[in-house]
Amino acid sequence: MEKIKVKSGVLLSSNDTSEVKKAKLLGVFMAIYSVFVVVQNLFEMKTLGTPAFAFAGGGIILSWATFMITDITTELFGKKDTIKLYTIAGILNLFIVLVAQIVIAIPGVYEEQNIAFAQIFSNGIRTALASFTAFWFGNYINVHIMDKLRNRAAAKNKEGAKGLLFFRAVVSTIFGQFVDNMLFATLAFAPIGLSLFETSWTAILTTSLFGTFMESIIESLFVPFITIPVSTRLNKILN
Repeated sequence: MEKIKVKSGVLLSSNDTSEVKKAKLLGVFMAIYSVFVVVQNLFEMKTLGTPAFAFAGGGIILSWATFMITDITTELFGKKDTIKLYTIAGILNLFIVLVAQIVIAIPGVYEEQNIAFAQIFSNGIRTALASFTAFWFGNYINVHIMDKLRNRAAAKNKEGAKGLLFFRAVVSTIFGQFVDNMLFATLAFAPIGLSLFETSWTAILTTSLFGTFMESIIESLFVPFITIPVSTRLNKILN
């Protein structure tokens, strides 16, 4: 059994049982995924585009990667463990957002710094809850479709299941991302008179569709170079 080395020593060794190996790797994925989710949420506070046309939030830069990670973990660990992974990451992100509101409320020494900090961490309660809800349901749709397609392919042909990884990764992302984008935009910015930062239904649909398109294209470019090789390599090591 080969060893996977990390800077601090050996992550996996031949002495580990299958369950121990899976637990260690899942922990690594959870740490990486949680960082990506928190940073993605911060990037989302910048709206990309022009004053005349806003096409996506800055989180699009990393959102494809979070869905790619859940594709990999679904392949390696299954639906149940992946649901735990993104639920914990979502709760951590919500906690960071809420704590940031406390920091914003505490008086600061430098006014310009206070304003800049408040702008970056300006997720209100509505936006924070919308983000968590959309994130959870979008990921659930992604993982559910990925898992169903994987099980169906494996039941027919084990080798075929490996070959269809690209198809199910991209298809699950398209549906999962659209649910995430549409649900978030609706809950956070629907024109129902709850806040000053609302937008039209046309803008909500446009940004949701465009964001889903861009995120799916970006992930599809990386699937052959990251998702498939990583999943294949780690699957061999775990089994």
